[in-house]
Amino acid sequence: MASSGPRLSRSVAVGLRVVVPPNSDRFPTDAHAEKTARIPYAPCEHEGGAWKRGCSRARWRGLRGEGALARTADVLVAGVGGAGSSALYHLAGQGLHVIGLDRFAPGHDRGSSHGETRVIRQAYFEHPDYVPLLQRAYALWEELEEAAGESLLSLCGLLMVGPPEGEIIAGSRLAAGRHGVPLESVDPASMSERFPMFRAPEGAEAVWEPTGGYLDVEGCVRAYARLAEARGAEIRAGEHLLGFESTPSGVSVRTNRDEYSVGRLILAPGAWAPELLPSVAERAGLRVLRKVMGWYPRRKPNEALPESTFFFDLPHGAYYGFPCLDGATVKLAEHSGGEPIDDPLALERRCLPRDVQGPTRFVEEALPGLEPNPVRHAVCMYTMTHDAHFLLDHHPEHEGVLFAAGFSGHGFKFMSAIGAVLAELAVAGASTSPIDFLALGRFEATR
Repeated sequence: MASSGPRLSRSVAVGLRVVVPPNSDRFPTDAHAEKTARIPYAPCEHEGGAWKRGCSRARWRGLRGEGALARTADVLVAGVGGAGSSALYHLAGQGLHVIGLDRFAPGHDRGSSHGETRVIRQAYFEHPDYVPLLQRAYALWEELEEAAGESLLSLCGLLMVGPPEGEIIAGSRLAAGRHGVPLESVDPASMSERFPMFRAPEGAEAVWEPTGGYLDVEGCVRAYARLAEARGAEIRAGEHLLGFESTPSGVSVRTNRDEYSVGRLILAPGAWAPELLPSVAERAGLRVLRKVMGWYPRRKPNEALPESTFFFDLPHGAYYGFPCLDGATVKLAEHSGGEPIDDPLALERRCLPRDVQGPTRFVEEALPGLEPNPVRHAVCMYTMTHDAHFLLDHHPEHEGVLFAAGFSGHGFKFMSAIGAVLAELAVAGASTSPIDFLALGRFEATR
């Protein structure tokens, strides 16, 4: 079990949560209050610590000494992308009153979780410590498919090519060996026979991960959001966070539309993390990069096209891509590089000549059956940390605030598990998954 922060004191944790419906003059029943008492919340200050049926909004205002009544919830989630939609689903499944806020509707193309597909893999070259979290994510993606009645995960396999001592090949072998992930070495003769559409550079080695594949990125977000709402969650599109502060009973939140008093606040802000988490951003070096994905057409009707996902580590950059899903094009992009940006709302969404220089070179060298220029494109953002590893922790200055940020261009495959972890941290203060290596404190120790 991994913990990411201190628990609230017992004197607070035993209190009841009381939800006031926006247009209601009555509080929920005592039975409902007992059901939702799992979130640490301020105890009632009258009638021996228990609310009575029929207690009016006016009386509650008087007891609080407030002139206006803020909206309340057990947990408010700011950002309903990959992490936020998953967190809402897992929290609502526990019978909690949860609200999700986002500038845009779930599955939008204004952030980091869009573009049709994302690679998923288990032989994780970035670090072996991610593998247990990935194994949990795989199981939860399958659970989501079953609950949604949709096909969202395709395990078509992953081909990785690069220098034997490079991060991709050496790192994948390390993670696979440590955690028993199937990984097969592919010799040059087999490469030509099994993957005739690819050209590997001289001296490169290749490995095949049969458990690799891809996720339907927008489909996953929309499914989690829809199922969260079916479980009772409220999602408010067109609303975004302006500020928050700790209170004796939890967190006070201010948005462009409303004010809230909540037991916990989860920040899953994507590219808005530097703005909403300035002290965290400074410590972890959060920065946002503009990234372009392109769909490249085949040169000739009979050209063989990829039937799996792929990742190539070349001297001029790292590139990834997907099987041909429309019978005509292959989506691919450069994982390395990226243009720093300051304002996610002012993102340049045109495809500029410099955006295709690396991918064009990759196509010409490694995928000669494709035309070197894309017929369409999409633009997203990476939110990077100093070390390109995630941030998943309690806020260092606000006990009731959790955050998931800095996914550094390789986070979406984890989102099913990240949401479950956030729910555990919000309710119990600790997770059943090993997440200490993703804590903010690692930067304090190294800088």
